[in-house]
Amino acid sequence: MRINNFIKGTLVATGLASSLFAATAFQNQVGFLTNGQKQIAVIGAENQEVQFKDESGKVALTVTAPKAEVWIPAGDTAASLVDFSELKTAGTYQAYVGGEKVGHPIKIADNALEDAAKAALRFFYYQRASIELTEEFAGKWARAAGHPDTSIRYHKSTGHDPLGPKGASPKGWYDAGDYGKYVVNSGISTYTLLQLYQHNKEYFKKTSLNIPESKNDVPDILDEIRWNLEWMLTMQDTDGGVFHKLTSLNFVGTVTPLKASSTQRYFIGKAEEASWNFTAVMALASEVYKPFDPEFAETCIRAAERAYVWASAHIGEVFVQPSDVKTGSYTGSKAATTKLWATAELYRVSGDPTLEEVLKNSTIRSANARIPSWQDHYMLAAFTIATNPNVFEERLADSAKALVVKSADKFAATLENNGYGVALEKGDFYWGSNGVASNKAMVLLHAYILTKDEKYYNAANSIVDYILGRNPLDISYLTGYGVHPFMNPHHRPSQSDDIDDPVPGMIAGGANASATDCAKAYNNPNAVAKSYYDNSCSYATNEVAINWNAPFAYTIGSLQAIASTGKSYDVSEKAQAQYEVNSIPTKRALRTNPASANNKRLIVRGNKVQLEFTENGVKSYLNVKGKRVH
Repeated sequence: MRINNFIKGTLVATGLASSLFAATAFQNQVGFLTNGQKQIAVIGAENQEVQFKDESGKVALTVTAPKAEVWIPAGDTAASLVDFSELKTAGTYQAYVGGEKVGHPIKIADNALEDAAKAALRFFYYQRASIELTEEFAGKWARAAGHPDTSIRYHKSTGHDPLGPKGASPKGWYDAGDYGKYVVNSGISTYTLLQLYQHNKEYFKKTSLNIPESKNDVPDILDEIRWNLEWMLTMQDTDGGVFHKLTSLNFVGTVTPLKASSTQRYFIGKAEEASWNFTAVMALASEVYKPFDPEFAETCIRAAERAYVWASAHIGEVFVQPSDVKTGSYTGSKAATTKLWATAELYRVSGDPTLEEVLKNSTIRSANARIPSWQDHYMLAAFTIATNPNVFEERLADSAKALVVKSADKFAATLENNGYGVALEKGDFYWGSNGVASNKAMVLLHAYILTKDEKYYNAANSIVDYILGRNPLDISYLTGYGVHPFMNPHHRPSQSDDIDDPVPGMIAGGANASATDCAKAYNNPNAVAKSYYDNSCSYATNEVAINWNAPFAYTIGSLQAIASTGKSYDVSEKAQAQYEVNSIPTKRALRTNPASANNKRLIVRGNKVQLEFTENGVKSYLNVKGKRVH
């Protein structure tokens, strides 16, 4: 533990950082987009003038602070959410209240989020297994190659002989603070980054990440994603099923990737969840990579098809953590939601009639409105269906759109009387709360894509502001970025490299009011957003993970891309089926109630979610409160 960072971490965790730095304002510490929403949370400024001065000391804008409001996760100290969006001249500014500085320097630029967005993506390069990170690309965080993974044993849970021939499974990303590689978590992370590219192609075709492949003709984001896709392909067994994970039997200590590589690793488990998950990811990859490498794209679609066939024949065969394995289990995911996601993605790129029939007998239900996670992929299925209305039948596409918009409306509604202007509630502060925040932002951005209503874009922007410093701890949860970035991640490469600064671009798990590790002393049930300890001993609040970085990268990357290009993804474009899949079996459809599905459905009319009833061919509508509307 680095003593200077330990002291700072303690100050932040106990809430003393604010007084130490005389901070009465909490803000995004990285920067604000020139034409975007700009807000800071100011304590003790209600009804007072807040002046924004440029570097010469000239007042560029004066705003009267509104009524101070309590944001329950921050505790009982009220804050005024000061909006200075009218300030649209690039430059560096400082806020003043009563002639005194408040907060940190305010940077406004057209590309204000670009460097942080790139850093969130470059994190995945630093997580690469099986390759040396050279100084040219990794800077001072250069390291020897770890885990070639060319001699992997099969655990008995795979159905293979543990004493038989070994397998190879190189490449991929380390999952989190440890060195395991897990398909179910890797899948949603990879898919999220593929969506980031798919929704912002023009921007990312020109965005360099300074990785070894940067000089080729493929967008850097796709080169980085491919490093993990090629590993995932090695996790498919000869029968089409997909192994659940590749780890040692126990977590290794706090050592470098090279030193950890001497521990024997295993293919562990083969079950339904990983196989559906793999199907969805490979189906999307087959479309995305086709213009750049048709042969690789063909490999992806055939792998997806084989995994779907295997999973269809093994319904109910879920992964159970073997008793002799102590690494992350990733058990308990909702396999049915993963099947729906896989079916939607595979149908979207193939137009297969059997898959179409499965989807026709499926219903998107508002009761299943949950944020995306490795456990639950229902919202990912809704994303796919809603953003491809020309591919899926109208009933299904409308219901999926309504589900996304209804969820986004729920998040946006929490911004009312909210002094910090953040769409997070008390119940959101559990393990990986910053991942929760980022996945909420993904839902909000999908609602923006579907409706073009800026309230969703702005609400997602506010979540980025929260992660970058507009929080009651005055901390940036992105390593290397902001005035006060967190410094002590639970991340073995950073803990073992003898470099003071952690690997840049990592998102901390974040405040966790139910921590049971060394952060337990900082649990604050009355101010859950302060339940955080910047110490590497705290995996409950300070571990990093690819499934937290990915939705943050999607959000901040999309915000910057939309601002830079002036446009967002167009859902009206007609997508074409690109592949034939010939071996999909006719199976029992997903759980459904076709009669009720045809009788009532959620739709979006005039950007408002309503319930449509059809009786004897006549349609009628109710609003979300149950009142009839015209």
